[in-house]
Amino acid sequence: MSTRKCLLMFQNNPIIVAVRNPKDIYDAIHSKSQIIFLLTGNVYNLKKMVELCINADKYVFTHLDLIKGYSQDNYFIKYLKDEIKPAGIITTKNNIITRAKQEGLMTVQRLFLLDSSAMDISINSAKKIKPDAIEILPGLVPKLITAVKKEVDIPIVTGGFIETEEEVRSCLAAGALSASTSHKPLWDKIELIREEQRLLHKE
Repeated sequence: MSTRKCLLMFQNNPIIVAVRNPKDIYDAIHSKSQIIFLLTGNVYNLKKMVELCINADKYVFTHLDLIKGYSQDNYFIKYLKDEIKPAGIITTKNNIITRAKQEGLMTVQRLFLLDSSAMDISINSAKKIKPDAIEILPGLVPKLITAVKKEVDIPIVTGGFIETEEEVRSCLAAGALSASTSHKPLWDKIELIREEQRLLHKE
């Protein structure tokens, strides 16, 4: 059910707002995208940032590998679900994906495809753990997206140094549903890209 929800969510939002600096959260919640990847946070500000996103009717995913001041154990995952209440989490770690799924959080597994060995390991990991979606980095190599898409039946998003509309289009053409970016000029291009994708799929 969560995987289906992720698929529809990412299909409807070809551009994902990635927030690397807490001061950008206000621009993020006023963007046109419904999805925010929170790539920053600590014990003092995480709950407030998530609340801002939720109050703005955004789906917020917290990158647990980048949060400071928390111990990533079972108690934290439960606390995250019950008290902070993001829509989902992002991580590179298999055990955190498994625990978050048990708590009913949507899960995005981030895969760094630096060489063919890393690709094989990442694909096998995703097949075994079955996250609700995977995020491929680097996002500027479309053939990596195409190769992974042939191997896994899991929704794919991509990210990393994506700064132009053409780079977003290239990722989507290769098989990604969405591209995450911290480049603010792209945040409000989502309606343009969404309409283009609608027309492409209509043909």
